[in-house]
This record gives sequence, structure tokens and C-alpha cells, in this order.
Amino acid sequence: MSSFEIILLLLGCLLASSAFAQVLPRVSLPLVQIALGATVGCLITTDPTQIFRDPELFLVLFIAPLLFEESRHADKAELLRAWAPVASLAIGLVIVTALVVGATLHLADPAIPLAAAFALGAALGPTDAAAVAALGADVTLTKRQKSLLSGEALFNDASGVVCFEFAVAAAATGSFSLARASATFLADFFGGIAVGLACALVITLLVGRIRALGLETPTEHVLFEVCTPFVTFLAAEALHTSGILAVVAAGLLMRFNPGRLTAESSRHALASESVWELLTFIINGTVFVLLGMKLPSTIAPTLRAAQGTDFARLCGLVLLVCVLVVGVRLLWVLALERIHRARHAHDGQAHNWQRLLRSALVTTLSGPKGAVTLSIMLTLPYLTAEGTAFPQRSLLIFVASGVIVLTLVLANFLVPLLAPAPDTSEAEAALTRARAEVLRRTIAHIEQGEASHGTSRETAAATRLAARSFRERLDATLEREASPATMIELRLRVIEAQIAFVHEQIDAGSADRNVAERYLEALEGLQSTYELHRGVSGGRGRRRAHAARLVRAMASRADDAEREQLASLHAATERHAIDQLRAWATELSDEQQLAARIIAGEHRAQLAATANVRSGSSRAEWRARVQAQCREIEAEALAFELEQIRELHEAGELSRVGARELREEVYLLQMGLDAR
Repeated sequence: MSSFEIILLLLGCLLASSAFAQVLPRVSLPLVQIALGATVGCLITTDPTQIFRDPELFLVLFIAPLLFEESRHADKAELLRAWAPVASLAIGLVIVTALVVGATLHLADPAIPLAAAFALGAALGPTDAAAVAALGADVTLTKRQKSLLSGEALFNDASGVVCFEFAVAAAATGSFSLARASATFLADFFGGIAVGLACALVITLLVGRIRALGLETPTEHVLFEVCTPFVTFLAAEALHTSGILAVVAAGLLMRFNPGRLTAESSRHALASESVWELLTFIINGTVFVLLGMKLPSTIAPTLRAAQGTDFARLCGLVLLVCVLVVGVRLLWVLALERIHRARHAHDGQAHNWQRLLRSALVTTLSGPKGAVTLSIMLTLPYLTAEGTAFPQRSLLIFVASGVIVLTLVLANFLVPLLAPAPDTSEAEAALTRARAEVLRRTIAHIEQGEASHGTSRETAAATRLAARSFRERLDATLEREASPATMIELRLRVIEAQIAFVHEQIDAGSADRNVAERYLEALEGLQSTYELHRGVSGGRGRRRAHAARLVRAMASRADDAEREQLASLHAATERHAIDQLRAWATELSDEQQLAARIIAGEHRAQLAATANVRSGSSRAEWRARVQAQCREIEAEALAFELEQIRELHEAGELSRVGARELREEVYLLQMGLDAR
């Protein structure tokens, strides 16, 4: 399998993992990606990591951009406030973990050299707090826990890599000097920081000069940012300093010196965030998929070459190292929490050992091992300085992989139990009511403005289109309160009524039989789709796709008369559906009435779409004019929507957080409208 095929396979796994994560919301995305990778790994014989045989290439491609992105989002205030415990976790805990794990693992299995065991311990020092962030609403962390985890994850990568490099050098050369290592460490540490600050300063000045000349665009801004971690890392390594620390320093300098807030800088920031969100997803996902793909190739040879007791011994080593890593971390965090609460004894928390232990457990388990640990381990050299195979390389990667999986499982299933998210159903319901009220007011404003805009056919069509887009948003908001099963049951009932209506039109001679039969085929196809997916989802997407097919069919008929007949039948059928929903109102439950309102809105929207299709010979030009006028109406309506959000907030009917969330939605819609 070629390198290009492996890359395509990795991207396919990433796409599949994103879909599976929506189906399995209680399972964190890294676990899903590991499972997918393991499944694929059982089907292929090629080692997927063969395209990253150069250790420095792996560091540059994966660790450098991840650390740079973490640095860009560091909370300045919290980082400065909690610098002492963060430094303790990021440096002290990493060193202690490396020493404890290395010494214990060497004692448990003397075949593993002490230096190689220390390398494993150093690689297991960095945490992956982003893995727990994937749990989303299932976990609640305190402000202190968030600041500790984010600050630790930012700096312990660098300290872990530096310790790892020293241990690997000792294992590869067979010699180690504490004095030389200390001098090298200081040179790497401070030299890396200096190089990173210098690179960030040069890049910032260069970008500022380009901006002053009016030559900077969002594309160039994003390219500068994306290239910064790679250039900084390579520059630091060329000067024999720590590339990791250089990347962190560069990211922090850019974070602490963000520049002036302008419209142009805001556009650049939005473009940058979108690109970095995609890059970090690809990088993190690729590493976890690679981990899953390597598991079968790592385990299978052991199973074939060893007896069951030997494999059990390897699993015991994984469990031992996991217990050591979690245990050392728990004791360290307990000590930090005890000191912190002793300083805040007036809060009554200093002697509450149950609460103290629970908080320490949450902080401990919320720092699983992940992408950085595997990235570091995969940089283990294949050969020593003497040309022999690096001692126990496969075993060390196997143990690291097992610890990553175990810590991710603990974080995924235990942290939500220890720190469950508060019940936000009432707040979400209040936000839904406020969003619906804002949209109702906006729709009424659009309809009231039709008279002031004029009574031309184009204006009327544009107003209907604009109102339809807001009704779809309102229906989507209300649909959250109606179960998918209720929505589908009522949709099926409406389709049955529509099919019966079309048959009546055929019998009465009001519709051409050939046209009506084609329309019936479309309705019966939609009915079969709903039957197949009964209870899975409400079906809004399938209904919209069905309507789009009908509209395209009406627009693409060569015979204008036939197209007009199909459009007339479609309009009559949609009106019949609305009438039937209105007639059933008295016999429906409250939830069914809500679903009926949503479905009726969809049918009214299709009536508007039908009217736009039946527009005469110059349909394309007419639609273009209508769309342009519709965008103007939508832009004015979005501005009105912002005003309604402000009024609800000032009236006390909408919280500050809720108002901010609704405003952000409108801002996104405004940007999307400009991009259309």
C-alpha cells in the first residue's frame, strides 16, 4: 500500500469517525477513532506509520501545530493566576512520572533497559485534555480544574518531549552524564524560548508591515499562522535548542499580543479559527486512528510468537504502568488540592476529604494520555548509535498504546459519573421559547413589510422566500419539542391524505393521468423512505429533498403545458395537506398539534417554491432578480432580529448568556448571507 493510499485511508476514517461520534454521543471521539483504526488495521497488512519513519518529521507534522494551537487559546489571566500549580503539574509531575514509571517498569521486566523505560515514562507525562473536552455536556469542570488542565496540557508536552529526548539519547548511546544533561536541558529550555520569541516577533513585524502596505488578505494571514509553528520548530532545531518550547513560546507571544480589534482583524480571526479547527481535528484524529491501526499489528505478532502467559504478562505491564501513571498523578493532585484548600480554609472545604478526593479524581482522570504521547513514542529510533535495534521498541509502543486506551476509557466513563453536567433542560427550554418568539416577531415584520416594499410579483415572491427561510428556522426550533416518532407518524398520515387526494383528482378528470401517476410515484417513494426510517428522525431533510426533486422536475420539463400541470397538481396537493392538518387539529394531542404546525409550515413553504417555478418564459432571469431582492429583505430582517433579541434581554425574558448565543447565530447567518 502506497503512502498516498494510507493518507486517503486515514482521511476516510476521520470522516467516518465524525459521523459515528454523532450516533454515539456518550463515547468520546478519540475512542471512536481508535476503534475505527483498529477495525481497519485488522484488514490491512501494511504498517500505516511507514510514511512517518523520520522521527523529526512526525514531531514537526503533529506535535508542533498542536502545541501552537493550544498556545494561541491559552487563557492569559488564568495562566498567570495559577502559574505555580500549572508549573508543578507540567514540569514536576512529568519528571516524577518518568522516574517512577521507568524504575518500576525496569524492575518488573529487566529486559527493558532503564533508559528506555525512562523514555516511556517521559512520553506518558503529557496529557490530552482535549480528549475529555469531546465529552461535551456530559462533564462539568470547575474553573480551577479547567485552568489547571489547560495550562498543564500546554506546557507538559514540552517538558515531556525534552525528558524523552534525554532518555532516548541515553538508551541509544549507552551513556548518560547528569552534568551534561543539565547543561543541555538549560540550553534547550532557555534557547528554545528565545528562538520562539524571536521567530514570533519577526513574523509579527513582517505581517504588520504587509498589513500597513494594504497587501494582507485573510488567506495570507492564515498561511502565515499555519507556517509559523513549522518554521519556528525547524529554526530552533537547527540552532540545537528545543523546537517544542520554541513553538509554545511563539504561540504565547502571539496570544499575549493580539493586536488592535478592527473589522479586518476580525475577518482574519474568523478565517484563522476555521482553518485551525479543521487542522487540529485532522491532526488529533490521524494520531488516534494511527494508534488503532497499529494495535492489531502490535498485538498479533505477540500472540503468534508467545504463549498465553506471555501475553498476559504484557497486559500486566500495561495495567501496571497505567496504575502507576494514574496513581502518581492522583497523589500529586491531592497534594496540590490540599495546599490550595488549606489556603482557603474560610470556605469550609479544607477538611472535607470526600469532596477533596472527588475533585482530585476528576482532575486526575480528566488528563488522559493521547495524541502527543503516541506521537512521541512513534519517534523512537529504530537503531541505536551502534547500528543495533533499539531495545524493546515494539514493546514500549505497545505499553504506551495500552495506557492511552485505558486512560481514555477511564476519562470517558468515570469522569461523567464523578462530575456530571447540571440539569440544563429548563434553561434550554427557556432559550428555545425566546428563539421562537424572536423568529415569530421577525416573520411578522417581514410579512408586514410586504406592503411597504410594493405589490409587484417579484416583490411578493421575494417576500415569500425570505419568510420561508425564517419559518424553516422557526420549525427547526419547535421541532426539538416534538419527538421524531410523532413527526414521522403525522408525516405519513399527511402523505396518505395527499395520495388519496391525487387519486380523487384523477377520478374527477381534474388531473392528467400520466402527470398524476408520476407525482404519485414521488409521494409513494417518500412514504417508503419514512416507513424505512420510522422512529429514527423527524425527516425534515427527506421532505426537503423530495420537494427539491419535484421543483427540478417542474423546471426541467420540455413541455410547458405538462410542467404547468405538474405544478398545478403539486400546489393543489400542498394546499390539501394544509387543509387536512387544520381539520385534524381538534383530535390531535398537544405534541401532535406542535408537529402539525411544523409540517404545515413546510407545506406552505413548498407552495411558495411552486409559485416561483411557474413564472413564465424568462424563469432564470426572474428567479435571479427575486433571489437578489430576497437577500435584501433577509438582511433587513436579520438586523430586526438582533433588535428583538436586545428587547427580550432588556425585558428580562432572555438571559445574558442566551442573548449572546442568539446574537452569535444571527452574526453567522449575516456572514453566510454575504457569502451567497
